[in-house]
Amino acid sequence: MQDDRVVVIGAGVIGTMTARALAKRGQRVTLIERLPGAAELCSRGNAGMMAVGHAKAWAEPAAIPALGRALLGREPAVRVSRLIDPALWRWGIDFLRHCTASANAVNSDRERRLARFSRDMLKAAETEMGLPVATAHEGALYLFQDGAQFRSYAAKVGTGGEIEALGPAALIAREPGLAAMRERLAGGLLSHIDSVGDCHLFTRRTAAWLAETGRIEIRYDTAVTGFTRHNGRIVAVETSAGPVPCAQVVLATGVETPDLTRPLGFAPAIYPVKGYSGTWRITDPTGVPRLPFVDETELLAVANYGDRLRVTAIAEFAGRDRSLPAERVKLLDDYVRRSFGTAVDLDTPEFWTGLRPTTPAGPPFLGKVKGVANLWINAGHGQLGWTMSLGAGEILAQHLTGETPALRDVSARARWLAAA
Repeated sequence: MQDDRVVVIGAGVIGTMTARALAKRGQRVTLIERLPGAAELCSRGNAGMMAVGHAKAWAEPAAIPALGRALLGREPAVRVSRLIDPALWRWGIDFLRHCTASANAVNSDRERRLARFSRDMLKAAETEMGLPVATAHEGALYLFQDGAQFRSYAAKVGTGGEIEALGPAALIAREPGLAAMRERLAGGLLSHIDSVGDCHLFTRRTAAWLAETGRIEIRYDTAVTGFTRHNGRIVAVETSAGPVPCAQVVLATGVETPDLTRPLGFAPAIYPVKGYSGTWRITDPTGVPRLPFVDETELLAVANYGDRLRVTAIAEFAGRDRSLPAERVKLLDDYVRRSFGTAVDLDTPEFWTGLRPTTPAGPPFLGKVKGVANLWINAGHGQLGWTMSLGAGEILAQHLTGETPALRDVSARARWLAAA
């Protein structure tokens, strides 16, 4: 008798929300994770913003000169540390194909729709699981230190919508915690549709709730080593603890996805774009902004978690390297000292680095794999994994169980993928 279980591989925010969405539909789910707990890699130290207002594809015409400057070491927010990397060159060629205005419009629309759908699910998810409310839904700011840059963005916003443009005085009046940045601000955008929360905490609480209520089985400290196939299907997931029979398999494995799929005959174009974060204990709540923000000029994101301030920055092409170079740490530390130095404990910050699984187009790979009858993928969300996680899990679960999906055409395209 064939096993009826769905095996979800990867217990980051994407895999955990996918497991939750499947369990809600009565599926028997086993979640497999090689680390000791949920959300221990890319989901651990990210900015925490559910940045619907920032959901746009990175591949655009303006990205081409930016990458050129990065190759010459003249783009502070983008670094290329491992130029001699065949995977980077393959990914980069595909990325350049998407750097047209028309491709950017299509890919950005896919990201925005999925991000909005996902963000709108968050409140209900917390209520359904009875979790302490640890997310805020009051919006986010996008700040500019360059006047021309601000005017360019503000001209696209208009009035009376979900995003409004604010001058420096209005910004400070709306968010007094930005007072120390007053002299540097040219203006900003207030997005009323964004949220913020601790992705790591939410994912771990969700995983614990799913396990404690018996919705799913979770196997931590279990590495996937391969697949047993028969008649075009995966019949078991091979692991360090032995085979796990299955009816369906979902890959939510981020940058490690190509490692698992190469033996199956394909390798998704997912490149690890390295990011950094620092977390400081807040000592004066009035001296830090309550709303999260993205500094569009220096390309950093800042979020207030109540007792902690999280700052994230840099898109670095460094392969699988997870080291913390001193100069990257200094960039974060200098920004915090300049902007909020009197309001946080400067002596005890915690620094982190993670690998954002990024597709050339921008949207994730989401859907059913061609050529393997029961294999699905939900990976490649880049810097928007937390933002898209609930929605991506929901859409995949709807497709897998035969429901009419709430959204269509939100996945990146690939020859090996029947995209959602």
